[in-house]
Amino acid sequence: MRKTLAMLLAAAMVLGLVACAAPAESAPAAATEAATQAATQAATQAATQAATEAAKEPAEIIQVDYYCSIGAYLITLQNEVDKWNEGEGKEKGVYLNLISNINSYTPDLTALLEAGTHYDLIDAGTANPAWVEKGYVQNLEEIDDPELKNLIQSYSPYLQKGVNYQQGVLTGLPLEVVPLKFACNVDLFEKNNLEYPKTWDDVVECAKVITENGKGAAPNGADAYGFGGTTWSGMFQRLVIQSSLNSVGKTWWDPNTETYDWSAFKKPLECVKEMYENGWILGMDDLAIDPIRAQFAEGVVGMFPAPAYDYAVYTSQFPAKCNWTVIDMPTIEPGEAPFKGGYMDRNGCSIDKVAYEKADDAKKAAIVDAFIFLNSDYLNGKIYESGGMIPYKLEVIQAATPDPNLGPQWALFGDIANYTSLPLVPDSLIPLEGDKHETVLSNWCHTPGMPVEEAIEDLNTRYNEAYATLKADADVDLSSFAYEYNVKR
Repeated sequence: MRKTLAMLLAAAMVLGLVACAAPAESAPAAATEAATQAATQAATQAATQAATEAAKEPAEIIQVDYYCSIGAYLITLQNEVDKWNEGEGKEKGVYLNLISNINSYTPDLTALLEAGTHYDLIDAGTANPAWVEKGYVQNLEEIDDPELKNLIQSYSPYLQKGVNYQQGVLTGLPLEVVPLKFACNVDLFEKNNLEYPKTWDDVVECAKVITENGKGAAPNGADAYGFGGTTWSGMFQRLVIQSSLNSVGKTWWDPNTETYDWSAFKKPLECVKEMYENGWILGMDDLAIDPIRAQFAEGVVGMFPAPAYDYAVYTSQFPAKCNWTVIDMPTIEPGEAPFKGGYMDRNGCSIDKVAYEKADDAKKAAIVDAFIFLNSDYLNGKIYESGGMIPYKLEVIQAATPDPNLGPQWALFGDIANYTSLPLVPDSLIPLEGDKHETVLSNWCHTPGMPVEEAIEDLNTRYNEAYATLKADADVDLSSFAYEYNVKR
């Protein structure tokens, strides 16, 4: 404002001097008139420029607070937010303030919300349905902003019930996908003259060869094992069943028929048990998920299913001492996978409904501007380039240039042309009696001679009965779990 005022005063002074100065007696009248016109034109240009600059500078900067749970790429996000605050944000009169809580986000923010403390933007995600129920999350579709509507439309192919839509509310936009792929120790495969497995039978054969030839074969002189196992509860759920979406086209829950069925995964389950009983798996008895990842990084394990965030594990948490790569999950039957592979979904930030409704029009516009930036293709591309996340939009991935220091694995994780969202499951809602499926399958694998059909029949019976009981409750909305799901390639 001071700059604008100074320029206007300067223009006024020029005009004043022109009006007050007496022309020299020797100067022709035409020259005097020309000088007056030139001075007037200069003053007009200065005034116009000052007015233009004043129009660019917002009268007030409005702060928008984002209480976020982001940790993996927080540094990159903060750098980009700083740039936006100094550029587009400043032009719009918006300052985006990040407040990060990585370790105890949900309980801390729940306590704050219940105490009446609200931030403009929050990470509601899919794990906090109570926040939606209590009216803490704004329905994005109820905001009348053309730019926001266009942004929502650009994500329309990826919007899902139960993820983005919760209880009829569009809580957020798709943030990132986490493809489930298959990590291979390149050194062990080359040492044993093996090709990467195409089927689960190939996995068994490779595990056998790597283990039998593995005496002292790891970089640290330890014995090598063909496959990695873990005591982690998600061993069978994520690393065997969800990873087999490309062969089966569903998981243990089928949204098309509203039924539970583990029978389609008989083959990979039996392959895991065969490797375990023959000693070709490391970790099934005594290693949690991070310790077995550490063993893969040490070069001790030949193969291990890998969600995309394992890239950071093998580059930062446990830097790999072996050459490694990732491939698509092996199939159950020979030939091309009939279905797309699976990825886990993450929802983006939400607008706090209480904060939004209390805001005046200018603050509401600022909140929407910040939200649009946080969900922009530009920002998602920058975070992908730094190895932070894999965005939903294939065009964003294709337009990006990953940092060459990331290594080739990151681009392989980002190849999601033949990947799709895993179906949502109603497991946490059903009134199940007895052990959950992860416990049943772990017990089966550790019980010699027990046929897998016995475990499958038990699971199918109990889970379907529990779902029928849940469905009989008219007050429960199950539409998020019953829908057309077709993932054929």
